[in-house]
Amino acid sequence: MKTAIGLDLGGSFIKYGRLDQAGRIISQGQVDSGGEKGRDEVLKRMAGAVAGLLEGTAPGEVAGIGIGTPGLVDNRGSVFLAPNLPEWDNLPLAEIFKKKFHLPVVVENDVNSFTWGEFKFGAGKPFRDIIAITLGTGLGGGVVVNGKLLRGGEYSAVELGHQIINYRGPICGCGKPGCVESYVGAARIAARARRLLKGNPDSPILKLAGGDPKKITPKIISAAYRQGDPVAARVWQETGFYVGVMLANLVNIFNPEAIIIGGGVAQAGEPLFAAIAASIEKHSFPILTTRLKLLPASLGAESGLKAAAALVFYPPE
Repeated sequence: MKTAIGLDLGGSFIKYGRLDQAGRIISQGQVDSGGEKGRDEVLKRMAGAVAGLLEGTAPGEVAGIGIGTPGLVDNRGSVFLAPNLPEWDNLPLAEIFKKKFHLPVVVENDVNSFTWGEFKFGAGKPFRDIIAITLGTGLGGGVVVNGKLLRGGEYSAVELGHQIINYRGPICGCGKPGCVESYVGAARIAARARRLLKGNPDSPILKLAGGDPKKITPKIISAAYRQGDPVAARVWQETGFYVGVMLANLVNIFNPEAIIIGGGVAQAGEPLFAAIAASIEKHSFPILTTRLKLLPASLGAESGLKAAAALVFYPPE
């Protein structure tokens, strides 16, 4: 049985595993990334994880290594820009692991990897044209067109979080005004709740946050929604509206069969998805939404590992 090794590099942890061609996990683990100690320590821990997974495997059993990493990645598997990973700019990540383990290595941006994983193993499997987004601290996403992952001339296509939805809007972390991320990131969602609480002091949101407005999170807002709180419902309605405006622009361009939504904020579920769907329908060309599916991501907490394995078994063109 052919297997693949997957590495999912996050800000704090490295998840690693060995998987089969159906995306089933055979073995897995997790280790602190060691990022505070610098690039070499992170690479050392990644290599240690791979070495451990290779122990006991037969020659030729492991088809390759897939790596999902933050940052922009070129077609050679080199990270050429990684704002959140010091010392990672211009890092030939694929080449480093090829030389060390003498196996094929595929490296992809983490959100593109997520998109490809859902396309091959998850909610996107029945389709040829999908958009996949993650909602969390920020907003990221990828696009598959006719079975091919869209990368762009500079391997930087589909910076979904930085679509401008209001050119006079608030300044995003990137320095530009009105990016959708400045409306729907987790911090902005919490700020939206704090604003609405000013006129609704009886909302359970503040109580659930221990009386401290600074401790409000999307998870707390969802808990309040389940208690029937209209403020929480309004938060998700507004958030979904902005996400839907952004997605409607993509629907009008790419005519996808399905939109797949994952990430921590997506755990809000029905109120968020309903608001997104209504906004997409309101802002898209009508015929393009007739058969459009809006689906939750299905790979769960291990999506990074499964996506990394998909890179090996089904390399994006």
